[in-house]
Amino acid sequence: MKVTIVQLNSTDDVMQNLDNIKNLIDTHLMDHQQLNKKSRLFILPENSLFFRIKEGSAIQALSLQSEVFRDLERFAAERDVYIHLTTAMSDDELVWNASVLISPHERSRIVYKKIHLFDIQLEGQTPVKESDFFKNGSDITTFIVDGFLFGNSICYDLRFSELYLNHAKNRVDVILIPAAFLVKTGQAHWEIMTRARAIESQAYVLAPGQVGLHVSVDGQHTRSTYGHSIAINPWGEILHCMPNEVGCFDIVLEKSKIESVRKQIPMSGHRRLGSVK
Repeated sequence: MKVTIVQLNSTDDVMQNLDNIKNLIDTHLMDHQQLNKKSRLFILPENSLFFRIKEGSAIQALSLQSEVFRDLERFAAERDVYIHLTTAMSDDELVWNASVLISPHERSRIVYKKIHLFDIQLEGQTPVKESDFFKNGSDITTFIVDGFLFGNSICYDLRFSELYLNHAKNRVDVILIPAAFLVKTGQAHWEIMTRARAIESQAYVLAPGQVGLHVSVDGQHTRSTYGHSIAINPWGEILHCMPNEVGCFDIVLEKSKIESVRKQIPMSGHRRLGSVK
């Protein structure tokens, strides 16, 4: 199965982000139309449709009934692709940092709500507190596309190994980690933790990120993200790491690679600690 990881530089303008996403996907499909096998799933980073640039400003949360998702559903159906994106989602009462799966054949659905909210204070930097706006999720979730079992997580979840233990015990084929990592923490922790999650889970890890300097619509505020969108195989090898620019890259997922790693080191039969929720 071929999938495409998309690296973005989103802002606090939903419609501009939507246009950028569609243009990136269309350009990628056009550039690769002569290849034998087109991508089936496009995986986008955290804050795909709305990125709050000014800390403390209002969150523009979307609902599955919004015209934005109707537009994306039509887009996916016309191109016969799946799109996985992560953004602020609302049901009129609560707001979540959530991942949505857009299908070419069905209505969009939320497939995961971020469990671990990003409330941190780095030395010398402005505090970030997601819990001021978002409700945390509680369910560890998966979904299937073309026979591959995908395990969900989002950005800060990466630091909590118990979530990935559950994915490992559920024998997921692929772990998704859409992110908008800070530059400081990305430089220190991004590669080592994403590789660790692949090794301990014996699964592919696909981690699309936001990248670069993000400028608010009014031009008065900025944020920076680390980028380095990465794909790692079940042996822990880096298949591709994106340069610090907006763009896409393809990865071919192989069940045989997963099976080979699990046969050589049969961790599932050796595990003695931990439990699945």
